[in-house]
Formats: sequence, C-alpha cells, structure tokens
Amino acid sequence: MPDPAATGPGPEPLELPAGVHQLCSCARSHHGWLCDGAHLGSGRVSYELRLNTAATVLMCRCGRSRRYPLCDGRHAAPDRRPWWKLG
Repeated sequence: MPDPAATGPGPEPLELPAGVHQLCSCARSHHGWLCDGAHLGSGRVSYELRLNTAATVLMCRCGRSRRYPLCDGRHAAPDRRPWWKLG
C-alpha cells in the first residue's frame, strides 16, 4: 500500500476490469490494493467488489474512510478536536 504521508491525503485511482475483485483492507498485501491473503490472523477480511463493466475506483489513502479500502471523501473533512481543546 502507498504511504499516505508521501502521496497526500486524496484518493488513489485504481483501474479495474469487469468481474469480482478482492481488495486488501489490512495493508499487508504484497499486491498493493489487491488481496493476496496476507490478512489471515489479523482479524480483518478482504473487501469484495463486483463490477459489471470496467471502472476506475477511488481507493482511500488516509485511512479515515468508513468504506475502507474505498474512498468516501473523509480526507477532505477537518480533523475533529476534543471539546476541551476548542477555543
């Protein structure tokens, strides 16, 4: 997986052909965003993505997405500070 600090907080486009794809959600895969089974024992599972046609999918690089490993735009949201530090 790319290092979010080195590449910026925005999403990374990934072009995928039509079909079923297992996407890595543990960051241990040696095949980038595609799962290679390295998550075994981590308590995480791969993310299954079914595409009817070829598509460009936006992958999360910041780790804040609720749909990880897919980007949901949370990289653009401001960081939430605890109420006692506001002011």
